[in-house]
Amino acid sequence: MPAKRPMTLIMISSAAERIHMALMTGATAAAMGRPVTFFFSKSAVRFLTRAGWQAMQTSDGEPAPEMDAALEARGVADSAVLLDGIAALNVRFVACDSALREHDIDPGTLITRPHVEIGGLAEVIEKGEGGDWLTF
Repeated sequence: MPAKRPMTLIMISSAAERIHMALMTGATAAAMGRPVTFFFSKSAVRFLTRAGWQAMQTSDGEPAPEMDAALEARGVADSAVLLDGIAALNVRFVACDSALREHDIDPGTLITRPHVEIGGLAEVIEKGEGGDWLTF
C-alpha cells in the first residue's frame, strides 16, 4: 500500500475557532493514518505557550475557555480533548523560530504535550512536499 500523503497545517491566526478547527482537522487526518505537521507562526504561536489558550478569543470576542465549555456541553471535542488525542498520535507541532522572536516568547514557556519542536518554514515545506496544505 502506498504511503499516505502528508498534511501540513499552517497556523497564523490566534482566533480560537480557527485553532480549534485546525486541531480537529489534524487529529482526524492523523487518525486516518496521514502524517500531520502543525506549523505555528505569527500570532498563532502564542497558542503553544502554557497560558496561551486561556488568553485567546474567538473572532467574536468570546474567550477560548468559554468556547470550549460550550463545545463540550454540545458533545463536541474541546481543545484539551483534541490535544490529548493529538499527543497520542504521530503528529508534529513546530513553533516557528522567527515567530517566537517576533512575539518575544521564551521557548521554555512552550507546552510539553504534545512535544513542540522549534524550526523554520523551509524544513516544514521540504517535509510536506507532495502533500496537502491548509492555512488557518
